[in-house]
Amino acid sequence: MAAMERAQRCSAASLTEDLIVEILSRVPVKPLCRFKCVSKAWENLISHPEHRKKLPQTLAGFLYTSLSGLLPALAFTNASPQEERYPIFPSNFSFLPEFQDIRIMDCCNGLLLCRLWESTDDFHYVLCNPATEKFTTVPPSGNADNLYAARLGFDPAVSSSRFHVFELVEYEEDDPVITGVRVYSSETREWVHKEVEWSDDALLESRLSRTVFLNGSLHILTDQPAVLTVDTELKTWRKIHLSLLQDQDGFIQQSQGRLHYVNFREFDSVTRLAVYILEDYGGDDWVLKHSVEASRIFGTTDLQLVDWVAMHPECNLLFFSVGWDGTLMSYDMDRQQVRVIRNLGHDSLPPYLPCVPFYSELPALENET
Repeated sequence: MAAMERAQRCSAASLTEDLIVEILSRVPVKPLCRFKCVSKAWENLISHPEHRKKLPQTLAGFLYTSLSGLLPALAFTNASPQEERYPIFPSNFSFLPEFQDIRIMDCCNGLLLCRLWESTDDFHYVLCNPATEKFTTVPPSGNADNLYAARLGFDPAVSSSRFHVFELVEYEEDDPVITGVRVYSSETREWVHKEVEWSDDALLESRLSRTVFLNGSLHILTDQPAVLTVDTELKTWRKIHLSLLQDQDGFIQQSQGRLHYVNFREFDSVTRLAVYILEDYGGDDWVLKHSVEASRIFGTTDLQLVDWVAMHPECNLLFFSVGWDGTLMSYDMDRQQVRVIRNLGHDSLPPYLPCVPFYSELPALENET
């Protein structure tokens, strides 16, 4: 027995670093994060810049707008209270072309869709990866007057070389009814426009309303309430009903490969935080996944002062901003534990965009202007 154990130890010790990284690349992200705690050597191995390109990454933190300076500026905060400011997200985006103003329109699987102004009137899109400091410009669609919102679609699990930009077209200025959708493909480098084929009016809560890119389609939460979807080719249009679930403003998120809906609901005169999951993606039956009294999380705080931030893509963890001082908090559904992450300040503004680092090279991002 002792000889066998010595042989096994010798066999493991003979593994090359490249082979270990190759093995770790097949490990899910949650246990991979735990492996960092094995030893300093393991932490250095997993965190090495060259190895990160091959290893799965988890949620790093959130981008948001800060008004603490003379002008609005982008800010980043970590998703964990123990970690310092994450080094991969430069605060000034100095690797981008020169600009007068910048707005983050969306963040999807590590890529950012930005709108850059070179003057007060003219803007263009830039798609960038802060982890690699690579970017590319996206040609304008040619009609910005009736643009309501722009969103990004990118799924490296399907294709790490393809992305899509969605423009939601409104009926007229300041009328948030979506009448058409334009899609830009990085493959064709062209925009395609189509009038909406949903049966009802698509009225969004606001221009800041979060969307979800999942299964090749953009998912949009409306005030009907419903989730409207459209694919990248503008061929498949779908409506997922939410009429039995809506009591107060909620939000949709992708977590663990499933679409989730979170809101506050009244149960027997008690306000509860409710989390639903669309278990059968082809249907519209939402299953209650978790429910807890809102007062257990937020105390006596007015729920109108709660801003949804995100749901962790890999586990049952909710993030939200609470109060006038923008306190970033998390709620672990499995442990039913609440944690205060940090105070973002009263000058922090939504949307809070979740960032998952993407270290692989994307051919479409070649610092092209």
